[in-house]
Amino acid sequence: MKDKIYPVIMCGGYGTRLWPASRKSYPKQFMSINSSDPLFINTVKRFLNKNFYDCTLIGNYEHRFLLKNYLNNYKVKYQSIILEPFSKNTLISAILSVLEIKNLNKNPKILLVPADQIIENSEKLIDSILESYSLVDSGYINTFGITPSHPSTQFGYIKPGRKKILKNSSLIQRFLEKPNQQKANTFFKSKSYYWNSGIFFFSAEVFLKEIKIYAPKTYQQVKEIFFKKKKIFEFVSFPEKKFKLLPSQSIDKGLMEKTKNGTITITNIKWSDIGSWEGVWDNSIKDKKNNYSNHKNLILKNVCNSLIWSSKPEKKIVGINLNDLIIIEEGDISLIMNKNKNNNNEIKKIITELKKKNDPSTEIHKHVFRPWGEFKNIHTEKGFQIKILIIYPKNKISLQYHNKRSEHWIVVEGKATVTKGKKTFDLKTNQSTFIDVEEVHRLENKTDKILKLVEIQTGKYLGEDDIIRIEDKYGRKKN
Repeated sequence: MKDKIYPVIMCGGYGTRLWPASRKSYPKQFMSINSSDPLFINTVKRFLNKNFYDCTLIGNYEHRFLLKNYLNNYKVKYQSIILEPFSKNTLISAILSVLEIKNLNKNPKILLVPADQIIENSEKLIDSILESYSLVDSGYINTFGITPSHPSTQFGYIKPGRKKILKNSSLIQRFLEKPNQQKANTFFKSKSYYWNSGIFFFSAEVFLKEIKIYAPKTYQQVKEIFFKKKKIFEFVSFPEKKFKLLPSQSIDKGLMEKTKNGTITITNIKWSDIGSWEGVWDNSIKDKKNNYSNHKNLILKNVCNSLIWSSKPEKKIVGINLNDLIIIEEGDISLIMNKNKNNNNEIKKIITELKKKNDPSTEIHKHVFRPWGEFKNIHTEKGFQIKILIIYPKNKISLQYHNKRSEHWIVVEGKATVTKGKKTFDLKTNQSTFIDVEEVHRLENKTDKILKLVEIQTGKYLGEDDIIRIEDKYGRKKN
């Protein structure tokens, strides 16, 4: 009987090509595309069967509670959540994950999987993974190639060698970066190149042996940091200063382009890593006019070949006489562009320009998740802003105060237990209270149902960094 496989879900990307829906605080892997579930949850569910152990997840420190809340809400079991203080690409993620899993098994079989891909026929992928098990047993590091459906410039390519090791598997002859359109056309016509899925299958022993050969300095740095790991509130984390010095490199560049033990298994699946809004449209289920929308409150007249995306279900969207457009409505930003153009470079330029102006819309999403729940910023003007707060059952915010703002809380659903100075009292629906500047306070939901409030903040400065925490059960910093 084959040993079970340890899946590692890499959740660390920022997905800026799907801006403004995907941002640093709420990236692509948490979006629901062609599904009611987030991409990373669909990825985790893919490996909930007898051939796999519970998943290990590796992601960014700032997304820790977002990951945890989703896993809890979907009641998904997992091995551990590994947190990187800074995004350092897939090579560092792979080494950390392998070192962590080796604590569970002497020589585990590990499957490294990106969190943000759409795979329609997961059963075929599982079949290909199990089919390639003997390659891993024989000391190879295996990846999975996708037969191109068109000459895409959005994906990397792999050229297999001519000699097959198994029916669908060969040694890797060459890795190729994302090509220009001319090269992509050549690759597609030759039928000798395959899209690089970014999924890797190997034994820990072989992976670490190859890393020591081809990236010895990086391995040593990561190993030193790994032994300084800390367990904080169910998360595995690492010291920031030394982590920041690690190189940023992909597993493709750092290992797979160099190793002589790389193999590729061709798998017949419908796959995409959704690298653009055009990619979302390509992989979506269209209506009779060839339109796709995630929005239900929609009226379209003479609209075709278009994508309309909105995060505001209460907002009615009307489209008239439109063709070949991508329209993204994200509350604070609307993006409109031609669907038949490669828009990624222009989006990058716009994000760069906004960052130079310190515009928070490049990173901060209006929908923010916290360990205690979530909030939406629904309106901001000079001197005040309005938020909707949801406190999950049996949760509470930190005991805190603000130096620059006051807050007015109005309960619209559930029952709140409020600490205000030295007093503690309950607020029911339609009741409210006022929190003054520098007044110590806490909001708690002791019930089994959600607590929803309207929070009105007033003051000259309303930034999230104006929080001085006195006591926090989630291990967060004081500010």
